[in-house]
Formats: sequence, C-alpha cells, structure tokens
Amino acid sequence: MTINESIKGKTKIACVIGNPIAHSVSPQIHNTISSYLGIDLAYIPFLVKKESLKEAIEGFKACSLVGFNVTIPYKNAILELLDNISEEARLIEAVNTVKNVNGKLYGYNTDCSGFKRDFAEETGTNFFDKNIVVLGAGGSSRAICVKIALEGAKGISILNRTAEKAELLAGYINKNISDIAKAFGINACEAKSRLSEADIIINTTSAGMHPHMDSMPVESGNIFSRGQIVYDLIYNPPKTKLLAEAEKAGCKIVNGLGMLIYQGIEAYEIWNDVSISKEDARIIKELFKNYL
Repeated sequence: MTINESIKGKTKIACVIGNPIAHSVSPQIHNTISSYLGIDLAYIPFLVKKESLKEAIEGFKACSLVGFNVTIPYKNAILELLDNISEEARLIEAVNTVKNVNGKLYGYNTDCSGFKRDFAEETGTNFFDKNIVVLGAGGSSRAICVKIALEGAKGISILNRTAEKAELLAGYINKNISDIAKAFGINACEAKSRLSEADIIINTTSAGMHPHMDSMPVESGNIFSRGQIVYDLIYNPPKTKLLAEAEKAGCKIVNGLGMLIYQGIEAYEIWNDVSISKEDARIIKELFKNYL
C-alpha cells in the first residue's frame, strides 16, 4: 500500500452544480487539465436541489472554493446570487462559470466564447456578415444568437417548433443588440428557403442526441446547399443524422465536442489566472475525441 498524495491540504477545489449531475463529464475535463498542466486543483460534481441553491453557494464562499460551473437548471437562477456579471452573460441572462474572489462571486458565460473558439478553429471563418439559421429557441439558442449577433452576423433566422418562442428570442436580439433577427415556425414555408440560402446552420436542439439518434430538428430532404457550414451542438453521437445528411450534400460539418472542451478550458483559465496554449488545448481536445 502506498500513500495517495493526489489531494493535499493546499489543494484548490472547484466544482459543478446541477440537477441532475451524474451525466456531467466536466469532472473528467477539469481533472484532466489539472493533471496535464500539473496544477494542484481537484474538481467534483455536486447535485444541488432547487430549494438549497442559495445555501450551497454560501457554502462555497465559506469553504473558499476557487470557483464553480453551473449547469441545468441553474444557469439563470444563479444570476441573483452573484456580485458581478460579465456584459455578455448579462445579455444572455445565463451564467455557467463563477469565480470566487475573496468571497465575491463573478459570473461569466464561457459557452459562447467556447463556441466561437471552436467554430473558428474548425471552419477557418467567423460570423461577420453571414446569414445564419439557428434551430431551436431555448437557452442554448439564446446564448448562440447573442454571440453571433455581437460578432456582426448579417442576418439570423430562428427556426423553432413553437414560432412564438422564436419570436420572443428574435425580438430580444433586435431590441438589445442589432435588428437582424427573424423568427419562423420550423415547418413554415419560408423555413426551407432560409435553410437552403444560409451560410451557416446551427442546431441548438436535442434532436438527434443519443439515444434518439434517428431524429432531426428539421424534415429530411434537400434542405442543404453545397458549401454551407452546419454546426450541431450535440457531440454524442459524434455525427448526428443532421450532420450526416449535411455532409452528403457537400457541407462542412462540425459537432459540439470542441465547444464543450473549450468552455471548460476557458473556465479553468478564469479560475486559475492561467493561459492554456493553443497546442495544449488541441491535445486536450484530441484526447476527449476518443473518450466521449
């Protein structure tokens, strides 16, 4: 028997909170980064019930955690418990990363920056002056729409099963960032033309995620155009039915694994005041391609 020295008295602690939480791969991501970089930080998951959220956050401050991640269903509820929120997180109205600085809590949204970073790396381009279709109008769609609007998209078409929900999101973008968003029901006549004419299509829905891998967020058949970029936030499976059909049509396809990794990397950088090199980030990303 040998002494386990992986956790010491000086080990820093970070965590992720949510409900449910057992499915989270954030512990694997952050503990892998710590091991790779040689940083003495341990990261653990906490299942937190809704009625205990405030007490849990006060406990984190009392125990001097360096920070924590926030996942479903608390990305919005956490806002009122923080001392400071980044401008981007304020616009999105969601926080996924919190840093504890001497008992003061600072909130960020690294989902957006992780998405932008992975998109640029995988496609070699950006969102400026592009016509973009976003599938879905939930929390992930809101984050993506805010980001691409801030990055100078030419137009954003939000397609959703419930057109009213898409209209609310489009109205928010037009009022608070730029008057470039339009809303459509997913099966509306104009939706198909918006899809075929877009430069970029982004799926933010869960359609096609394991174990429902035969589903798509839009009806199958002649909806893509050669040369389009199709980005699916889903990473399990690595190639959804949507991406498979887009690839057959000659589109550049990207799944959401890189977004997952980079949002974690940026959270880690925030907590530890470090900068992870592009090469180190690439190695970490490649490692998880074979893991997840």
